[in-house]
Amino acid sequence: MRKLRSIGRHRRGAALPMLALGLLPALAALGSAIDMGRVYVAKSALQAGVDAAALAGARAFAVTDDGPTSRGAQVNAYFYGNFPLNTLDSSGLVLTPKFSTVNKRNQTSVTATVNIPMTFMRTFGIQQQAISAVAVAEIQPHPLEIMMVLDNTGSLKADLPASKGSASKTRITALKDASRSFLDILYQGADNREDLALGFVMYDITANVGKLLPSSMVEQRFGFNDLLATQFGGGWPTQPLAWKGCVFDDATVPDLNSTLTYRDPGAWDIDRSLPGEGAHPKLEPYFIPPFYTPKEKFKADKPTNKPGKGRPGNDSAADPNSEYYKYSSGEADFNLYKLHPQFADTMLNYDAYGDRFASNPYRRWFYQYYLGLNNGAAGVGDDVITQPNGSYFDPDTMDWDFDTNSGTAFRVNYDRIPRFQADWKDAAVYRVNPQGGSTNNGGANKTDVPSPNWQCPEEAEPVTYGRSKSYWLNVVQNKNAAIYPANGTLHHAGLLWGYRLLVRDDVFKRTNPVNEDAKRALVFMTDGETALGTAPNGYANRTWTFYGNYGDAPISKNVGDLTKQSELRFSKTCASLQAEKNPPKVYIVALTTTDKATLNMFEQCAPGHVYRTSDAATLKAAFDDIASELVDLHLVK
Repeated sequence: MRKLRSIGRHRRGAALPMLALGLLPALAALGSAIDMGRVYVAKSALQAGVDAAALAGARAFAVTDDGPTSRGAQVNAYFYGNFPLNTLDSSGLVLTPKFSTVNKRNQTSVTATVNIPMTFMRTFGIQQQAISAVAVAEIQPHPLEIMMVLDNTGSLKADLPASKGSASKTRITALKDASRSFLDILYQGADNREDLALGFVMYDITANVGKLLPSSMVEQRFGFNDLLATQFGGGWPTQPLAWKGCVFDDATVPDLNSTLTYRDPGAWDIDRSLPGEGAHPKLEPYFIPPFYTPKEKFKADKPTNKPGKGRPGNDSAADPNSEYYKYSSGEADFNLYKLHPQFADTMLNYDAYGDRFASNPYRRWFYQYYLGLNNGAAGVGDDVITQPNGSYFDPDTMDWDFDTNSGTAFRVNYDRIPRFQADWKDAAVYRVNPQGGSTNNGGANKTDVPSPNWQCPEEAEPVTYGRSKSYWLNVVQNKNAAIYPANGTLHHAGLLWGYRLLVRDDVFKRTNPVNEDAKRALVFMTDGETALGTAPNGYANRTWTFYGNYGDAPISKNVGDLTKQSELRFSKTCASLQAEKNPPKVYIVALTTTDKATLNMFEQCAPGHVYRTSDAATLKAAFDDIASELVDLHLVK
């Protein structure tokens, strides 16, 4: 016993064996940690793969064929894009998708299992580790009513920076691509979806909604949009002076109160009410008058001593043969169109309706633009504006007030307009060039002219159920284009009419095939801030917009506040939309927009749902995200 105790107390020569024995569990722990780290990385990649696959399969839930866009093919494409075969030397991969409908909810379940080889753990007889991941994506189909409001201004022909791995695109091309992806998600890969209603409003400095309105809501203008306009030339659209459908803004008052929820008396341009309803005045049809006028008159008009607004005048010493307004500087084709010779005299000199345009949309502006050329009774023989009997109309002592239809009667001598025979052309009916914006080249994008509908986008699409994805893809491709040249951007025009066409289903009727209230949304896209000047190409008072002649400062007494007032109307319109009983959710996609005031305006309108995008990839991602939210596409497991 004493010997044994002695041996037990002996320590010499035992350190190394004991160290070796102690290292074994440490090495095993280290090897296990390294192998488990590989398992963790593989597990994360596998989960990302099934998550992406489940969402992709859900987007294409309705496509059950064997094609490349089918739900099964989409599951495979997205899974293997995230977890390629042999990832981390894995083996035995089994991918199992499952598609089912439970309580009207379309579910896509994706399960994946795979073996990950061990390295250090093989020492302990563990050759591989099996891992698995599962994801379930769900779409709850329900009726959807979505209004798309898309910027169609000329700036959308500009190039975007190239996205990683792809070539540069113009802004409108990227918008079309993003819109197609948006539709793919909404339709879940199919071509038809009965519980989905879409509408589109394209805008620039106005919106084309007039032909969607009952005739009682639009003023009739002699020879332009009344019955007479269709009685010669075979009827619209072959009759080149016929109205295309764009509108001026509703009757309003300048300088609105800044309180967004306050409804300013007389401001009919900020809420859901429609022209011709109750006290709401009818709309004026949008047109750009034919004008070919010299420089502005700098001296005050007599006898009122008010500033000369819009009138060319002898006081400015303008040369009537050279100093004329042109749509683009240096352009040989001035794009001036003639009225129909059979009706020109009647249109310009017969007061058929007695309203503020005095019978037609042209007479007022011929008077305003050409009266200033009168320069003494001795030269009355070439005056455009005379008294009805041909005698001299003295601009210093005579005037006509179009608002009260009073003053000295006058006649427009249409054929006396300077250079009329040499430069004026027969009016042309045109469509917006569907390729507008496909290249950053002004000549290739140009919209045909001359026309009284110059700068008018294509007709809006009312919110409608049951139309195929193919129908809307055609709208995106062919009715949505950069209008070039363009005179500016008025967001208010697009938002106002997108709002009205969406919520006024009592007038713009639709048939919801599902016994369930529709979820409503307005998706607004633009590439810039409110942009409109009063002196395009260096000449003042020649910008025709949603608000009429912008140079007349129609929405503010101060020309410098025009942009501020336009943006205030946008904000008030949005406040009206947000006050609806079942307010549509607003999403705003701002492409390359950097103006702080504009972005603040957008955030106020769509808090938490403003997407600031900078290239084609982020633009598409924004539209995809909005579509996924609208169809309630999300992972539930």
